[in-house]
Amino acid sequence: MRRILAVSAVAVVSGLLGAPFFQPSSAIRQSSSQAPILVGAHADSHVSSIIERSCLNCHSLQTEWPAYSRVYPFSRMIEQDVETARIHLNLSRWETYTDDQKSRMLAEIGSVVRNHIMPPRRYTIIHPQAQLSDSEANEIYRWTRTERRLLNHSSGD
Repeated sequence: MRRILAVSAVAVVSGLLGAPFFQPSSAIRQSSSQAPILVGAHADSHVSSIIERSCLNCHSLQTEWPAYSRVYPFSRMIEQDVETARIHLNLSRWETYTDDQKSRMLAEIGSVVRNHIMPPRRYTIIHPQAQLSDSEANEIYRWTRTERRLLNHSSGD
């Protein structure tokens, strides 16, 4: 009986002390979708796979939330990063942007990828598979230029 009480007491104290460190699901976590990304864009399968590997986790509704993302203060930081990333560019909502918005976003994507600003270093330290090689960054850059030309041509009709 003593052993049961001791184990129960430890469980209660651990729960009370640990509760502030574990965060419940937030609205940003609940907004998810497995819908395809870049709907309407002309990205070939190779460029799409690079974008999926390096950009999808923050810039889409297909975020995979690792276990450490539920531990405070990491949970707060990660959720804010994803929310900010989705505000700037949400690949899951590509078809909802106007051609002008797409053109501006493509210019920014090309610039930040070519200059190795994205994906950010603090992300690639934890997710090294997301890091872009120079050739991959150049492939995305070339795709953004081609995509912008296509958008400019189609809006000029």
